[in-house]
Amino acid sequence: MNWISRLDSPGHISSAINHYNSSIGILRRSEDFPFSKVDVSEGLFKSINNIQTGWRIFHKKDNWKEINDFASMIVETINEDDHIDLLQSEQIKDFIFLEPQIMNHELLGRRGYNPDQEMEPKLAKEARKDHKKLVSAYKTYISDQSDENQKVTVLKKMAILLYIVRSNIAHGEKTIYGPDHGAIERNRIVSEKVIPLQKLLIRFLLDRADRKLVVYGTLAPGKVNQNILSEIEGSWSNCKVNGRIFEKNGLPYFVWDPNESLIEVHLFFSKKLPASWNRLDQFEGSTYKRILIPVTIDKEICVAYVFEENKNY
Repeated sequence: MNWISRLDSPGHISSAINHYNSSIGILRRSEDFPFSKVDVSEGLFKSINNIQTGWRIFHKKDNWKEINDFASMIVETINEDDHIDLLQSEQIKDFIFLEPQIMNHELLGRRGYNPDQEMEPKLAKEARKDHKKLVSAYKTYISDQSDENQKVTVLKKMAILLYIVRSNIAHGEKTIYGPDHGAIERNRIVSEKVIPLQKLLIRFLLDRADRKLVVYGTLAPGKVNQNILSEIEGSWSNCKVNGRIFEKNGLPYFVWDPNESLIEVHLFFSKKLPASWNRLDQFEGSTYKRILIPVTIDKEICVAYVFEENKNY
């Protein structure tokens, strides 16, 4: 049983979902509005941070150790199959083998790096040491994927490097010598590769929310479009969500609102849903947007997708 299901209330998970939905919303509107991938990555890190805070509180960890707790959460809460999927994914490979390798900007600051001067090779090597350790660990894991200890080592070193990326983005370009314009470009390049990994990691941390869909309208059993989901092998449950349902142009729309009362809807679960999202998105059209929301099933909490009214349409 995932720890999220045992929460008394969504709390920090709702905050994590808000950051995730906002960041993904920016990506989806990228063709119409200019945006910064650094800002998107920062939003996704805020989502992960809220998940981590909820995890810490649930496990009553009094002595918070930021990096160690982040690594422990990834190792302990993601199940075995998802660990394997994560380690074999293109997202983690693109992140691990990114060139030039990621530098620790905080270390550069401690070493007195002046961005107006050329960086010494020795300092650049030291700033990239955590990335090099991850590459080395991953290559060892690939050579013998049956080694459980090496798998954990890779996950922990991935967590350390992700934390460095998060710290780099949070500190921006400010140094004691003035702005580090190179940091802006480094963060932009890294963000392009880290966003897909962040999305995948959040999917696993939220117990595969991509396999769950809240249904409240015409896709529900017995409704006019029930055949759309009946073609996908899966199971149905009754559940409750905070929000409201209204009708517009003859069609039902949902708006998630944590301050609204719980309403009864349906939850569809299928391991085949991830392969069907593009088709479902096309079916629902641009007047709807797919977002994550917390769901209550028999007093247990999970996270699922729902098609909400698209107010930007």
